[in-house]
Amino acid sequence: MNASPLGKDQSSPPPLECVFHPGSIAVVGLSANVAGAWLNDCYIAPMLKMGYQGHIYVVNPKGGQIAGLPAYPSLQDVPGSVDYVISCIPAQQTPQLLEECLSKGVKTVQFYTAGFAETGEQEGIDLQRRLVETARRGGMRLVGPNCMGIYCPSSGLGFSLDFPPETGPIGLLCQSGGNTGYIVRSAAARGLRFSKAVSYGNACDINECDLLDYLADDPDTKVIAAYIEGTTDGRRLMASLARAASTKPVVVFKGGYTEGGGRATASHTGSLAGSDAVWSGFLRQVGAIRVYSVEEMTDMLVALLCMKPPRGTKCCAVGAGGGPSVLATDECEQAGLQLPAIPPEIRERLKGLIPVAGSMLSNPIDVFPMVGMLQKRMVGQRDASSWEDLIPKLQVAPGDQGWGDLMVILEDWPELGLVIFHHAFDGPPVPVSDWLINALRPMIAAASLCKLPEAIVLHSVVNNNSWQVLLKAQQICQEAGQPVFLSMRGAALAIRRLIEFEGAHPGKVARLQKSVG
Repeated sequence: MNASPLGKDQSSPPPLECVFHPGSIAVVGLSANVAGAWLNDCYIAPMLKMGYQGHIYVVNPKGGQIAGLPAYPSLQDVPGSVDYVISCIPAQQTPQLLEECLSKGVKTVQFYTAGFAETGEQEGIDLQRRLVETARRGGMRLVGPNCMGIYCPSSGLGFSLDFPPETGPIGLLCQSGGNTGYIVRSAAARGLRFSKAVSYGNACDINECDLLDYLADDPDTKVIAAYIEGTTDGRRLMASLARAASTKPVVVFKGGYTEGGGRATASHTGSLAGSDAVWSGFLRQVGAIRVYSVEEMTDMLVALLCMKPPRGTKCCAVGAGGGPSVLATDECEQAGLQLPAIPPEIRERLKGLIPVAGSMLSNPIDVFPMVGMLQKRMVGQRDASSWEDLIPKLQVAPGDQGWGDLMVILEDWPELGLVIFHHAFDGPPVPVSDWLINALRPMIAAASLCKLPEAIVLHSVVNNNSWQVLLKAQQICQEAGQPVFLSMRGAALAIRRLIEFEGAHPGKVARLQKSVG
């Protein structure tokens, strides 16, 4: 994390509002071939789909029409003003483009183009430095090079057709373009949305510190997520992270934390990775939450935005199936949660609700026998010839199926901090089918009525049919406002970190959730 000759100078750069709210955009280097079609899907098509309100121009020396828009031979030929330029041309041609941008009054240039300092070659390093010097001369800001750029739903900016058009509370800065897409899609699938996301690549000008400072003050951003491979200014990064973390939760995924990963980051974005021990101490000192994968980052964002902080690490796992319940116990405890034995008086009350035979009345609680009891109560309805006929007739109110009684009993367990409801899709021997959605509704309703902090885990999914049912179940959970996790280990890690964060910052999670409604 030492200083680099590619770091920024001491002059005060223009603010970043122009980056996220350009009035006009030009894509330079878009062509009519296969590569051009791919870039159209990255830039032109997403902006049109998201309703970008400004002018969009295409620049190509051959002219003609590309992506349904007239192509201008050069930037100077564009009839109107241009605020933001996306460069898709070869690296060696970028200095000339930047000179044209200066004369055109462009405020921001984003380089999809690669072939600069990340190559490790002196030619690429010198070329990148030259871009920075030119931009400084004209007060322009540079995003990249070697990056995908900006996703800002409120402005209609994006670089993928499947990014959600809705805005949300998460501000993301990500050094990798591929990981930006991975994080956005992973979070979107769990019902989360973004205020802004930036793939910033080599960070020759706008870097992680600039973005942290901006997002810390951005009223649309309530929680900050960051994927950082390295930095050129460790002291400034510490100050920026500390400032951001003092106002909003900050979740950091440090890419390249192994020795091999460190070498990969150097060749990916030309970053100085630093040792993992230094980064761990560094992030702990500034109050950021560290995660180790995209999945962990998504789980942590779900916990922060959707889950009431537990009052302790002692939890009760409630789900169907003995084997999955045992695995759930191991994964919870390995991640730092505790599953204490059920007190005798609580266990006695549970016996009146769940048959002892074929159940687990310790902790975890196997609720599969409740399904069997329900089936027996429904046998009197002779028109129900199969589970497919039977399940849709069930009422979703928990009290009708024992779930309400179960919640009342667990809420009387004094030391209990939270309840984790879980379902293992491909654990039981019964094949998964659509009727399972209706069978899961009582559990989801019970979670919604639970007075203790709660989470739902939908896990052990291995076949195509189960994935389809999972998506439906996940949507129902999200509509009910429930925090949903896709593995017990992921849920337990996120919950433990949430408890630790709440302990260090009492009330901060509640204020965050109140601010996002």
